Amino acid sequence: MADLPPPPRFEDDDAYERSLKDAAFWAPYARAALHLCGLPWEGRVVTHHPTTHVAAQVGDRYVVKLHYEDWFGEDCFQTEREAYRLLAGNRLPVPDLQADGALYASEDGWRWPFLVMSAMPGRTLRDLRPQLTREDLEATAVFVGEVLRRFHETPYVEGEYLSLELYVDMIQTRMQRCHRDHEQWGSLPEHLVVKMRDYVWEARELIDPERETPRLLHGDLHAGNVFLEGEPGSIRPTGVVDFNDMEVGDPHYDLVAVHLKTLRADKELLARTLEAYGWEPLDEDWPTRMMALTLAHDYDMIQPVVDRYPGRLDSVLSLEELATLLWDLESPGLP
Repeated sequence: MADLPPPPRFEDDDAYERSLKDAAFWAPYARAALHLCGLPWEGRVVTHHPTTHVAAQVGDRYVVKLHYEDWFGEDCFQTEREAYRLLAGNRLPVPDLQADGALYASEDGWRWPFLVMSAMPGRTLRDLRPQLTREDLEATAVFVGEVLRRFHETPYVEGEYLSLELYVDMIQTRMQRCHRDHEQWGSLPEHLVVKMRDYVWEARELIDPERETPRLLHGDLHAGNVFLEGEPGSIRPTGVVDFNDMEVGDPHYDLVAVHLKTLRADKELLARTLEAYGWEPLDEDWPTRMMALTLAHDYDMIQPVVDRYPGRLDSVLSLEELATLLWDLESPGLP
């Protein structure tokens, strides 16, 4: 194994984002992490993207996740490491944590902490979706519902990086400033953004972060985190990955990313997911509650809808109408 290369440097976040696609750039660092842990480091290196932190698969056995300082690197590293420790032994379809460490000493600057996980068989739903049949998508929706239920039933112990208090603080902060973030994101038409603050405030009791019994949440279960294998028409889900957004909070929060990013706002698929989960019957407040959580989510959950259905939201006159369009399972949805 060659000497450890000097720490990676980036002019700005855009330069870092561009590097995530460059497997040749990250290969020496991924191999070095495996070497430091006494693990085999030979094999082709492939990086998964888009993602927040570097995810480099080395050969067929290992994925090395390197955490970037400027994107809450330490918090994400600690949260995901704790997540794998909680999930271990619960027979969930997730990677096994093989090792963790850091490439550099802390006195040398950012230490680039890393996790080494077992590689998940197959490819992501995001990569395979164009090839999938309707039956494949329905099977995936059922799998997501079953796995999500098992996540939410997993016992946990609160700590510094995983607690209900952190979720409460996040939701309360998002309720106060979501309209400002959506102004910057620009995914929603302006005539809807100006109504957002009042809408979320009026729904505050429905999304009260302490309303539900807290559960262990995935945090961002999107199509890039669901793995499948097999041929179109006979796809088999293999597991889920990426736990640096894991939370302890309201299980409804997990459904936002599942519906809008994984299932592409397909209400029939969402119904399959809820049925497989064993979700309680939906009440009349469901669309409002889920719309408010969508707006108050830690990420822009509207942009995936805009990308999939360009221009469709321009004709929506109110957030109430948008809630019906996206979340009311008894009403027509997007085409």
